[in-house]
Amino acid sequence: MRRIFGKFSPTDFQFLADSLCEEASQKSQFLALVQKDLESLDQLLNHERLFQQILRREDLFVRISPYLYFELLLRRAILDIQREAYTLETIGYKTRVPVFDQKKILEVFSREALRDYLVEMLASFIRVNNFTIYVRRGKGIYFKKTFSDFDLDLLSEMGKNAEEPYRFIFLKRAGDIALFLSGIFPEHLFGREGTGYHRGRNAWMARWVNRGEELEERGIFLYRQASESVVAREQNLDSILSYLAENFRFTKKPLNVMTDRYLVFRKYDIFPVLSN
Repeated sequence: MRRIFGKFSPTDFQFLADSLCEEASQKSQFLALVQKDLESLDQLLNHERLFQQILRREDLFVRISPYLYFELLLRRAILDIQREAYTLETIGYKTRVPVFDQKKILEVFSREALRDYLVEMLASFIRVNNFTIYVRRGKGIYFKKTFSDFDLDLLSEMGKNAEEPYRFIFLKRAGDIALFLSGIFPEHLFGREGTGYHRGRNAWMARWVNRGEELEERGIFLYRQASESVVAREQNLDSILSYLAENFRFTKKPLNVMTDRYLVFRKYDIFPVLSN
């Protein structure tokens, strides 16, 4: 069973019924089926009508959960890659070259656990939070630290010094930020300095302008470090985090397709942390 199906809300299932059933009398039977027969649900989520519905709707997260939304978008991006012989790689500012890596990308995304992880990761960036923790600086000496869970540099630094389970949490989240930016906001990595994208609360991003490849290397390192944590093993995340480290560049490709084709006019509304 796909873990992400367990996160679908009752309104998600109602959305499926409303979108796919022609007659009202069919909806109750449909709902009973898809909530019990997960194999049927998996097949139904590929329906073109569902995808067209989420593209047209303005009240996205009133009607459906982020989990269903990103699941449908990720499915479409993977389907697009299946249909095409190559993907486009960003080289420098606004320069793209074709790369014939379709086979490897599809192999990577044959892992259902990877798809589940990415859907949950994308949903986690809809809202960015601030946290306060107490960090030990000596025997009996602690100080209070408040930080954003969207500050890659600070999270990376905290991951070096913090004790578990915080160390794992910081490393994993920092790795997620690197993948999220590489996949959904590559223009921040290959844009020109002074564009205004990196002011205010996201000033830390200024150091990554025109350094997209270096950010990918950082993400690989962070995921590898997180995968080696005892906490990762306890949460059964060591395998998927290690796999992400090994396949970071292939994992970001469907996210690039998703943002280029389907999120380009919406992503700053969906992910307001990077809006101007």
